[in-house]
Amino acid sequence: MLGSILSLLSAFFWASAVIMFKKSGEVFSPISLNIYKSFVALILVSLTMVILDIPFFPDKPINDWLLLAVSGFLGITLADLFFFIALNRLGAGLVAIVECLYLPSVIFFSFILLGEKLSAGAIIGGLLVLTAVLVGSMKRKKAPGETPGNKSPLSGIIIGCLSMFFLAAGIVMIKELLERTDVFWATLVRVTAATVSLLVLILFHPKRKQYFRELKFSKAWFIALPASITGNYLALLCWVAGMKYTTASRAAILNQMSTIFIFILAAVFLKEKITVNKTIAILLALTGACLTIFS
Repeated sequence: MLGSILSLLSAFFWASAVIMFKKSGEVFSPISLNIYKSFVALILVSLTMVILDIPFFPDKPINDWLLLAVSGFLGITLADLFFFIALNRLGAGLVAIVECLYLPSVIFFSFILLGEKLSAGAIIGGLLVLTAVLVGSMKRKKAPGETPGNKSPLSGIIIGCLSMFFLAAGIVMIKELLERTDVFWATLVRVTAATVSLLVLILFHPKRKQYFRELKFSKAWFIALPASITGNYLALLCWVAGMKYTTASRAAILNQMSTIFIFILAAVFLKEKITVNKTIAILLALTGACLTIFS
């Protein structure tokens, strides 16, 4: 039950962050936004570990460190970078649909790497959540901030799909390790690996001066900072902890609820109408989530 609750919380926090990240993307490039929110997460996780007296260098085999580092590179450096690129090209509406690939990707990797199998209730729940996302996305209006006249979103869709693929691979590969590892330490190693790799990328990038300029304090921080705290501290910790305390497949089904939360939050904060389709989607998703949790 704990893992299910944490996975749902992760979905809610991430949905809240996506709304704010969309606005941040109007000022920050994908690379600078990725390194900014990674720095914020690194500082907050480190402070939390100091307060809770969690060791920064526990006696762990080198393989654990390397596996978490690779997971951070795949699931944060690459996945988040591609996600922000897709968000800029497609807008929040289309990205929410592309995010549906996360669930089947996790189920695929969980079956291949972990041999996980879903119960009948979880399978039905997962199908209901996916159906809810598709129903809620039908006949959508152009999302606020979406580039008008973009006749070929194919590149954004492909990049978004790659983001979900790397995100799923990055978390499933450490599922067994998480079961014997502190969540904060695992998150710290992942975020550190991502931050270092992003710094290297920026230092050797021909546009590095532009990226460092974007990272200077500005009004954009008032949106990027709460987005980073919500999406890359609260959501990230809940996501990793949810994966630790329940099966990868069940966690992924509940994580997919982020799309439904985006529909609701967009209505509240962006004044988007809750259509009949979205109402049906919300009811289907809530039913699917309940089936998944209690199956």
